[in-house]
Amino acid sequence: MLLKRNKIWQQVHVALALYLGLAMLLYTIARILFFVFNRELFAATSFSDFGYLLLAGLRFDLSAMLYTNLLFIVLLLLPFPFRYNKTYQRVAKYVFIIFNSIPLLANLSDIVYYRFTLRRTTFSVLREFANEKVGTLASSFVVDFWYIPLIWLLLIGLMVWLYNRIKISTPQRINPWLYYPVHTVVMGLVLGLSLAGMRGGFLHSTRPITLSNAGEYVTRPNEMYLVLNTPFSMLRTISKQDFKKMDYFPEAELDSIYSPVHYPTDTAAFRNKNVVVIVLESFSKEAIGGYNPNRVGQDGYEGFTPFMDKLMQESKVYWHSFANGKKSIDALPSVLTSIPSLQEPFVLTPYAGNKLPSLPRLLNEKGYHTSFFHGAPNGSMGFKAFMNLIGVQEYYGKDEYNNDADYDGIWGIWDEEFMQFHADKLNTFKEPFMSTLFTVSSHHPFELPARYDGKFRTGPLPIYECINYTDMALQKFFEKASKMPWFKNTLFVITADHTATAKYYPEYQSDWGAFAIPVIFYAPGDPDFKGVEKRVVQQLDIMPTVLGYLNYDKPYFAYGKNMLAPAKNEDFAINYLGAYQWFEGDHMIQFDGEKTIAMYNYVEDILLKTDLKAQLPEKRQHMENRVKAFIQQYNNRMVEDNLQVPTAKLAAESLQ
Repeated sequence: MLLKRNKIWQQVHVALALYLGLAMLLYTIARILFFVFNRELFAATSFSDFGYLLLAGLRFDLSAMLYTNLLFIVLLLLPFPFRYNKTYQRVAKYVFIIFNSIPLLANLSDIVYYRFTLRRTTFSVLREFANEKVGTLASSFVVDFWYIPLIWLLLIGLMVWLYNRIKISTPQRINPWLYYPVHTVVMGLVLGLSLAGMRGGFLHSTRPITLSNAGEYVTRPNEMYLVLNTPFSMLRTISKQDFKKMDYFPEAELDSIYSPVHYPTDTAAFRNKNVVVIVLESFSKEAIGGYNPNRVGQDGYEGFTPFMDKLMQESKVYWHSFANGKKSIDALPSVLTSIPSLQEPFVLTPYAGNKLPSLPRLLNEKGYHTSFFHGAPNGSMGFKAFMNLIGVQEYYGKDEYNNDADYDGIWGIWDEEFMQFHADKLNTFKEPFMSTLFTVSSHHPFELPARYDGKFRTGPLPIYECINYTDMALQKFFEKASKMPWFKNTLFVITADHTATAKYYPEYQSDWGAFAIPVIFYAPGDPDFKGVEKRVVQQLDIMPTVLGYLNYDKPYFAYGKNMLAPAKNEDFAINYLGAYQWFEGDHMIQFDGEKTIAMYNYVEDILLKTDLKAQLPEKRQHMENRVKAFIQQYNNRMVEDNLQVPTAKLAAESLQ
């Protein structure tokens, strides 16, 4: 480093680091201003809390900064001597100023816009104002909030002044045999690190961070917007559509067709029973012999879950059971908050920061200890952040397991060992407790511990062998748990996150088969709580059914239904596969948002060959009304952040 005329002369890569540090400084200043100007909206957040959130926000600032400065980074990394040319460096300077001034303006504008939306601005704002007179809106903004453009100009001035203090020194001599290979390697290394910074991590099992990941660091949902920044929020929602408010039915009529608000139906006392939810990775129904009695022994079919088949005989089973999504990140909102993923995974939408209902939060209020177990590296799939958002008290991942000898090298700790760890931990928790386990081993590349080579059933698809292994791990879990004192005071719920990517049998390759998963309720201390019912159940129904089983005595919000309550309307399930799919009884319709495009009896016509929409007009219209009502309740409440029981109804209920 050479100090000359108040300027710092640096080797090009060091100068690049300083320039990027300057960009990060602008994000930090903008976040501080966002908090200060909106202090009254974050009254519960202390300055010490904000200090922690400020540090947490660096992860999201880094991602956004690397995206917006990618061109500038490449310009300075190109391993050619012309990058030392003054004209070239002037061009790079203007690229830096322009590509950092625009994100800075977005961050500062949200100081004001946040007061109206109570969330960081997403990419949809560009679509929202696409047909407006942008010039008129901008001039009005400048007049009404003159201090925002003033701060922006002052910070641009600071950025330019600091940028000019950093100068790139030109090498006195370049040895091409050394210069080009070394600088090419450095360019590759820096771009690789930049890619990891954009994604938010290096690990194979870590999805690119998104808005919901901010929930990992907060204690109050609105603090997510102190962790996030506006450029990141916009970049992560470029391909995401905000929900459109619907008006299929007048508000006075809507609740009579479908309502997500639930009221107690039983006057019995609340039961402090433990709840353990087990979510099995990619467990499609087609691999489970207990769900395929007509197939067993035919065409070479054999199930791959002998233990689960036995467990079903001692459990409450609703035969027509469905997932509400197609991805792992779809499953936990559906299972634990009764919120489905429809057109987009819920956790990737701007509404993941809403005030969410959740089974863990409701049980926390009843004195439960709540926990979540996932053998993957901590933070994988954004699960840790989501668990924090929905009130789970303790998270156990690969770090807490603390033995990499049982790590599969890609996804996490082998299911057998991690399930044993889960059982042992449950035995240390004070009752009542509620715990969720998410398995990992039945996943591509479909490998098993070396000691099990050739030990499990293989089938027409590679995943079947892994499902057979996880079924064994499940059996060992129950063998251990059954010897523990809390076992008979526990309700177990066993389901899957989604179906496997590949299906072998033709009925499971159909539009209904794409969502066919197990949903099983097992209460070993309640021998009468078992049997098979030919009813429709979905992941959304797990939360309200568990609350129904516990005789939960307060109103609550859930998009699913309590399978134990007297049904005022028909059972239903919903999912999305290019169109909304609505199941009632033996029938399903596919609805495009305006009209029914197909209707099938999926029970008798398992390959969905006969469209019945013209033959059953009354049934079709009834189902169409129901799916419309669901969409209206879902979209409108998400947009309004209205996922709670109305206060007036709560007060009225308390007086009854």
